[in-house]
Amino acid sequence: MMKLSISRNELYNKLAVVQKVIASKSAVPVAENFLFRIEGNILKIVATDLETTLSTSIDLEQNHGTLVFAMPQKIMEILKELPEQMLSFDIDEQNFKIVLQNESGTYNGDFMGVDVGKDGEDFPRPHELSTDTQEFSLTSEVLLNGISLTAFATSEEEARPIMTGILFDIFDHNITFVATDSHKLVKYNVNNVEIGFDSSFILPKKPALTLKNILGKTDEKIQIKFDDKNIVFVMPEFEMICRQIEGKYPNYNAVIQQNPYKAIVDKGSLLSAVKRVKVFANQGTGLIVFKLTNNKIEISAQDIDFSTSAHEEVACQYSDSDIEIGFKAILVEEMLSNMLSSQITLELADPSRAGVIVPFENDEDQSILMLLMPMFLS
Repeated sequence: MMKLSISRNELYNKLAVVQKVIASKSAVPVAENFLFRIEGNILKIVATDLETTLSTSIDLEQNHGTLVFAMPQKIMEILKELPEQMLSFDIDEQNFKIVLQNESGTYNGDFMGVDVGKDGEDFPRPHELSTDTQEFSLTSEVLLNGISLTAFATSEEEARPIMTGILFDIFDHNITFVATDSHKLVKYNVNNVEIGFDSSFILPKKPALTLKNILGKTDEKIQIKFDDKNIVFVMPEFEMICRQIEGKYPNYNAVIQQNPYKAIVDKGSLLSAVKRVKVFANQGTGLIVFKLTNNKIEISAQDIDFSTSAHEEVACQYSDSDIEIGFKAILVEEMLSNMLSSQITLELADPSRAGVIVPFENDEDQSILMLLMPMFLS
């Protein structure tokens, strides 16, 4: 019988993070559990969906032997209800039956450990990097911003897998994060980062969002290693390895053109107006119309089928020719919601060309550009 003593909060919090990787239905049933690997005074916890593997570890109070087994996710149900205190686990090393005790009770439930072989060989192994590996480091803030500002623009169409991830376009002294679904595009560039080589990879959206959840809790540097198939992110308390999306990413710079008409507007005022007018847009198309005239943006929408319409005006700085252009309301709302700057510049050319949104003032060390394709105005 192996006896472990573990803090409830540390165990629950770390399990809650790695659990996000586990698929609800796996082709390998044992992968629907956590892998627990006890070696000496370290408990290593691993979760995988076969494409992404996330691991963490907990320091134990005493040295133990070696024991490897799969812990069912059901353990989370009782941990969630327990208060913070030290927990005692009694684990039968033959059949992996688990008895949990705390100060107020004993819990002998059906969270029976699962045999995965003496060295865990029956649990899926993470992908390994080849010898031809490149690596660099980013601050957690840069990596978090790169994911947070672009993930919403990735495609949901599995038929075009390249566009379902975030491009990391890496250069000697800067890195650019790009995402697009062909209707919208976001490009976030960070200068003055020491990388030392040029390369690129495409990070799938699911591991990107898992990273986002972890990165908000650390302010240390993140080590990134990759080859032509896999990517490893080494963080203070977690390590993730995932498959990258293979293929050539579209030339994103080719679709970004200089638009001559520029309006400077308060982002909050524009976003609020779009949210209100969107309610009255056609339910099928979601079309809203921007009409830029002297120092104002007129925003309108209508649904002829239900005889509803709305019209608002938002003050701005604009002195170019009048222009009218249509956009999908939900996409405008998404972009404005993810733009950090309070003052933005809306750059337009004509009703058939993409509109561009940038901060009124870009930081010299970082810049962001959001591009949105227009909708046809009948």
